[in-house]
Amino acid sequence: MMHLLRKELSELINKQMLIGLSVSFVLIIVLGVLMTSTITGEWTESGTVHIIDNDRTAFTQSISDDLSERGYTVETAEDFETAVREKGWKDAVLLPEGMTETLLERHEACQLATYTALHSTATTAMLSSGGSASIVTSAIEDLLSEEYLQGELAFLSDPVELTPYTYANGVTVQEDSTAIIQSLALFDQLMPLALFLLVVLTAQTIITAIATEKTDKTLETLLSAPVPRSSVIGAKMAAALIVALIYAVTYALGFLTAMLLTVSGRVDAGNSGIGAAFTGLVNIRNATEQLGLQIPAYGWLGVLAQLALTLGIALTASIILGGLVEDAKSAQTASMPVMLLTMFPYILSMVSDIRSMEGGAKWLLYLIPFTHTFTATGNLRFHDSITFWGGLLYQAVFLTGMTFAALKMYSSDILFVHGIKKKADTEKQ
Repeated sequence: MMHLLRKELSELINKQMLIGLSVSFVLIIVLGVLMTSTITGEWTESGTVHIIDNDRTAFTQSISDDLSERGYTVETAEDFETAVREKGWKDAVLLPEGMTETLLERHEACQLATYTALHSTATTAMLSSGGSASIVTSAIEDLLSEEYLQGELAFLSDPVELTPYTYANGVTVQEDSTAIIQSLALFDQLMPLALFLLVVLTAQTIITAIATEKTDKTLETLLSAPVPRSSVIGAKMAAALIVALIYAVTYALGFLTAMLLTVSGRVDAGNSGIGAAFTGLVNIRNATEQLGLQIPAYGWLGVLAQLALTLGIALTASIILGGLVEDAKSAQTASMPVMLLTMFPYILSMVSDIRSMEGGAKWLLYLIPFTHTFTATGNLRFHDSITFWGGLLYQAVFLTGMTFAALKMYSSDILFVHGIKKKADTEKQ
């Protein structure tokens, strides 16, 4: 029993496994700390309340004082768009002129304008939208309750009505930012998910296939045949790409079916429900067009090019890693670097805006070629053309370098020498 156990462990725990685990360990630490600090930074900003006070009365000042006593940091400005450009505000609530008179003298509900600046369609953008408005509304309700504690005024049950405005690309429209984010994120978050699954599955498939060929000696026979090594690599990449496309079509059909079922389930059977849903979709569509968030046709061509380059990089890296493993048992460990370098940019792009990160963290992520595809639609929607096309060029150069390395590797005898050396070491033991 112990001899069999030692035999299995010696086959599973090898040099390739230890190297792969070491690389994965370092990547997990670096990217894990990066992801944690980024998400923490996003949530730290939730303790700041942005107010535009056009009323300038003792009552509106008491709102700021009350929020400060609760532990919030209150920032004020004269104009929201200026505050976005100069101070980096993400949201604000506007206290209109005559607000104090409406609430305290006429005892009527007051209408407040809420503003949200969109810079991405990430989850944190949706969760943080309208944060200042809800906090200010709560403070107003508490102050009014204290002011009219003994009264029975009907307006106290709902003293504030909110009118949402959304700002993006230098334009402001009257529309709820959450609805806009949801309409855009439906694609911006499903596409990266499909890409992540494609990269992971195709990487494991091609590494396992090459490891199996090495075990069966078919790779040695194939490379010994009078066929250019470039043709061998090209055929492997083409075959893996076809498999990836099959996965892509399957995922796309699955997502499309799920979306259709979800929409059909939400739409009411009555004509009024259908009409309201259609009107809402039209309004959101018009708002996204006014904000310049729609991606033009040439932009979609660029997105497809980045998808193709990302798959090409993943396949080429898998071919190189597959040449370093000795058997199918090591294939899972060998694919870990590709999986981790795909997983962390994917998660960060879902929960945060990578473009707004500062310092070396952003550039460290941009060194990972997969990051540019995960942020592609966001770069186009928010008119960051330099980052988008620069990322596309970087991916093309990266793929060229990876392809050259793969050709050099498969044109040499390192695959055979490595296998012979390991076999000799095993026989000595």
